[in-house]
Amino acid sequence: MQRFLVILSVVAAVRCFEMNEDQIQVANFNVKPGGALLSFEKDWDGITCKFSYQAQGGTNEEWTMGMVKSEDGRDFSCSVERPSGHSYLFFQAFKMEVTGIPTVEGEVYGPDMTPLKSEEYKFDKAANQITETGKFHSQLDKVVLYARRGKSEL
Repeated sequence: MQRFLVILSVVAAVRCFEMNEDQIQVANFNVKPGGALLSFEKDWDGITCKFSYQAQGGTNEEWTMGMVKSEDGRDFSCSVERPSGHSYLFFQAFKMEVTGIPTVEGEVYGPDMTPLKSEEYKFDKAANQITETGKFHSQLDKVVLYARRGKSEL
């Protein structure tokens, strides 16, 4: 009986975090090596998420851009990631930027989805972007920007 109650509470917790289709947008795109500066962007509900990069090695890789917003539309996240969790490309540069809503935080992950060291990237709140620094070690698997709209006055 106790095991049943634990399972029931886990199911209830998961349901609390389920999202409606109108709270998430997903698009797949190819990250192409060759050293050229390339970009992929997606617009949704007045917000644009743009990922720019330069990469070398291997062949095209499929990546995913996800845009998620809270039910009230106040909180928002934009992420790009390698669905398999590991990229074989060597990134010379990357930049993720959001327009239409102010960013509040950013995260970058490398191999095995481990967070990159803080000296490898720079989150610029004023510019609503996150970019590599000169200490970036060319390994990238996921980038996320979080944003929040201010409270609207009634």
